[in-house]
Amino acid sequence: MKKLLIVLVLILTVLGAGYLALYSNKYALAGQGANGAVSLKSFEGKNKIIYFGYTTCPDVCPATLGILSGVLNELKRDDIVVIFVTLDPERDEAKNVDEYAKYFYPNSYGIVLDDLPKVAKSYGVKYQKVLLEKSAIEYSVAHSSSLYVLDKNDKFVAEISNLTAQNIKKTLENLK
Repeated sequence: MKKLLIVLVLILTVLGAGYLALYSNKYALAGQGANGAVSLKSFEGKNKIIYFGYTTCPDVCPATLGILSGVLNELKRDDIVVIFVTLDPERDEAKNVDEYAKYFYPNSYGIVLDDLPKVAKSYGVKYQKVLLEKSAIEYSVAHSSSLYVLDKNDKFVAEISNLTAQNIKKTLENLK
């Protein structure tokens, strides 16, 4: 009986450690920014708003980034950075992704991820390439449009899917 109890404790310890390792890495991201390698550690001590989109997005991305920019300018907080992750690494390069993000809000950073499918899945981002016949751009990327908020310690705070200025502001005002 005692051996069984010890074995059970060991199994639970291993499973718990595995769960903690998975959870602690769930929101990790790494890739290339305009000035080289970027990860969440690059923004240590900052609250982070992560948005997945692409630079040739005709509607959702510019609208979302415009609303977010308005809220951030109103709040005047220098402890919040926006991380714009491209869903179109075939066309988007780190430099133009970064320029696109900064167009909306200066304290933004554009990233081309090293492993987009894995990171998108961990955040719950849905996206799919849509071929456009007889179009100069050849394809678009249909995608979900949530903002993901992480605190200064990279702990998940919120997913904002109802992208109104009021909802975004309410969430960001609660950040320490």
